[in-house]
Amino acid sequence: MDNSIRIAGATANQTPLDWDNNVANIISAIENAKKEGVQILCFPELSLTGYGCEDLFLSDWLSENAWHHLQRIIPTCTKIIACVGLPIRINKITYNGVCVIENQKIIGITLKQNLARDGVHYEPRWFDAWPSGKVQEIKIGSQSIQVGDLIYEAFGIKFGFEICEDAWRKEKRPGYRLASRGIDLIMNPSASHFAMGKSELRELEAVIDGSQKFNCTYLFVNLLGNEAGRMIYDGDIIFGQCGKIIKIAERLVIKSFHLQWCDINFKNPELTEVHPSIDNKERNEEFARATSLALFDYLRKSRARGFVLSKWRSRLFSMRNIGSGNGAQSVRFHRHTKFCSTFNIPVTDNIKDMVGALLTCAYQGTKIHRKLH
Repeated sequence: MDNSIRIAGATANQTPLDWDNNVANIISAIENAKKEGVQILCFPELSLTGYGCEDLFLSDWLSENAWHHLQRIIPTCTKIIACVGLPIRINKITYNGVCVIENQKIIGITLKQNLARDGVHYEPRWFDAWPSGKVQEIKIGSQSIQVGDLIYEAFGIKFGFEICEDAWRKEKRPGYRLASRGIDLIMNPSASHFAMGKSELRELEAVIDGSQKFNCTYLFVNLLGNEAGRMIYDGDIIFGQCGKIIKIAERLVIKSFHLQWCDINFKNPELTEVHPSIDNKERNEEFARATSLALFDYLRKSRARGFVLSKWRSRLFSMRNIGSGNGAQSVRFHRHTKFCSTFNIPVTDNIKDMVGALLTCAYQGTKIHRKLH
């Protein structure tokens, strides 16, 4: 597409403190994005550490390790801009940041200005909110880096960030300030927990409203999977431009990462192609996929040997999805083999045998049942 820039979001199924897994997922997504010709790539909030590190965010150790492992990612960022979420410690205070890497160089770190403090979120315990309009230079190791309320320029456009809660604070949205500075693209890296119907709310209030109000392109990118046993993330990736949805990725997928890109015409927005949604938002489907993903991740991340159910009426989407793909039998068998190896069960290509190895069902009798028998 003429005059277009290829923008992408990459959701990732991360685990707190699992540095090798988290770095590998990010690097794999970057390499795949480069193959697809992506020019700007955004990862979710705190994608390097995981969102669920809780009180470890208060330690120097976590931020120092995040910075150390970020150095493994930087060399892969050739001919692409990658935006990676991580915590940043400044004068013993932790901030929630997005590091922007261009051609193997950090060009800035945007810091979150509004913190979630309701429901399951407890961010003010771990982070401080960054003041709107403030920019300063910090030194980490031998590198001097600008951090704070930043705006970036590349490929002839200006871009910036609203980090998760930033988009939900009405008058306090950073988008207002970004718009006053001529922003073309706002990216929202998020760690927004799954709830029924929440994706539609994001589309309406964050992406459609944001892209219309600020006359820009808006990209929302969420974490994926059951990260630490307490919350599920749906891996939402939503593109909007000037008040309309352009493209939506499939959510609740069982993958280490999921990449979605879109060609955006910034000079002539009416020429940007609008893609039909492939994401199923029917509530029963949404619930089945969310619970299956949550149980699948819990099993493999906790290294448990299986589940016991008192009554079996499970859709087992995750088991069926193991064999999905291009349809080639050899590919399916390879995936099945990998699955069996992950959970240390006998290798088989039979879905029922896999379920039998992982799922124990116990029928619980009732008073009525005993009378009948």
